[in-house]
Amino acid sequence: MISFRPLRQMLQERKITSYYLRNKCGAYNLDSKTIQRLMSDQSVSTNTLNALCMILHCTPGELMEFSPDRTLEQTEK
Repeated sequence: MISFRPLRQMLQERKITSYYLRNKCGAYNLDSKTIQRLMSDQSVSTNTLNALCMILHCTPGELMEFSPDRTLEQTEK
């Protein structure tokens, strides 16, 4: 599973609110629904990740982390 926990931590450390992020992302065509998807670990496009990297001056690896989905691992065995 992909988690955007690092993004949420980065926003908290930098004291960036989701309100600020929505307004800052306006030029990158990100809306409140996209921000909500990030906050709830739902899928987003690579365009969204690119925009966040541009806005936050970071890399995709700093925004997300991977942890294997245990349910899928168990069914593969």
